[in-house]
Amino acid sequence: MRTEDTARELCAIDLRQRGISEGRLPALVEQFWPVLANEIRQGIADGEWRFSPEQIEALSAEYRALLDGR
Repeated sequence: MRTEDTARELCAIDLRQRGISEGRLPALVEQFWPVLANEIRQGIADGEWRFSPEQIEALSAEYRALLDGR
């Protein structure tokens, strides 16, 4: 659970640094925290992980595009 909390915090920081409005943050953090959690855990599942590699790959691409302003 701590990884999820940390991932959510880091996601919010990333989004704020890119100028995403506070009103959009909750939904975007909810959508993209698994990307950061996957980075934290370096792709290694210790216990239950409910996201498939394909889901993480797709979310990662969307997240990068959002952060890059595309």
